Amino acid sequence: MTDVTNGVLHTLFQSDQGGHEQVVLCQDRASGLKAVIALHSTALGPALGGTRFYPYASEEEAVADALNLARGMSYKNALAGLDHGGGKAVIIGDPELIKTEELLLAYGRAVASLGGRYVTACDVGTYVADMDVVARECRWTTGRSPENGGAGDSSVLTAFGVYQGMRAGAQHLWGDPTLRDRTVGIAGVGKVGHHLVEHLVREGARVLVTDVREDAVRRVTEGRPQVTAVADTEALITTEGLDIYAPCALGGALDDASVPVLTAKLVCGAANNQLAHPGVEKDLADRGILYAPDYVVNAGGVIQVADELHGFDFERCRAKAAKIFDTTLDIFARAKADGVPPAAAADRIAEQRMAEAGAAR
Repeated sequence: MTDVTNGVLHTLFQSDQGGHEQVVLCQDRASGLKAVIALHSTALGPALGGTRFYPYASEEEAVADALNLARGMSYKNALAGLDHGGGKAVIIGDPELIKTEELLLAYGRAVASLGGRYVTACDVGTYVADMDVVARECRWTTGRSPENGGAGDSSVLTAFGVYQGMRAGAQHLWGDPTLRDRTVGIAGVGKVGHHLVEHLVREGARVLVTDVREDAVRRVTEGRPQVTAVADTEALITTEGLDIYAPCALGGALDDASVPVLTAKLVCGAANNQLAHPGVEKDLADRGILYAPDYVVNAGGVIQVADELHGFDFERCRAKAAKIFDTTLDIFARAKADGVPPAAAADRIAEQRMAEAGAAR
């Protein structure tokens, strides 16, 4: 099941991604599966993170993404108060073209071979129905359908957590958590973004949206006069009067091109790894833009799938996700007290929890 090539090994040993515990490259020739499973830390417990199914240009690119995402999950789970470390898996290929039952079963066997060190769930390109198939070969699978003992779609609570992060940002910046009459721009209105639109419309915010898929834009704009489509992300982030920018698609949204032209005063979105490289967090702070660390505010989904392992209760999970408001406020306060960007303050809190757990073990 495991196949490691010299080229990818070279990439692994040359990368500096934060001291991962284990990286496994998996291949099943019969089904066409090629996947990477990265475990960043199990200091707090079994690594927990989703499965991304994406047409990477190369194995090296897939490995780099898995390493980045796994590290982010360690920090996310630590700040969410979960007894889980961080891991992530990526399946290489276009899910529209190669996703089959046989491939998902082979992937389930790959996860099961780790003996519970990694617990998987949905991510970009994978869905509840896919996790139901994976679970047939692997009991360390979450994000399953209610009919199969799972909690279902985790994007509902992910969006709720991002909404709570926005409220915390509004409280910190403007002294009031309400988002009524604020203008919020959302880039990506897919699984999470469209739920976020619903929260904002309900509260009375003005919402601007963009997405590469026209059907996704139509779904959130039809029948909602408060929601307006814009041409693309560049048009969105340069809109005058934009209060909040919510990147809800793939990572790297905040980079050397976007930060200088961003008009929003708060960035708070669902996408993972929004900072394209180290230093972007300081660029945001220098421009007076408050950044709500992505792995803090988008933790609602992982809170849900972690709860599934112990008998899912939606209201219990929603109450836990609501605490993202307080956690985000605490991070803003520590950042101000320490004179560092919020991303650095969040990292320090997460690293402290992981270090204490590791020392206790």
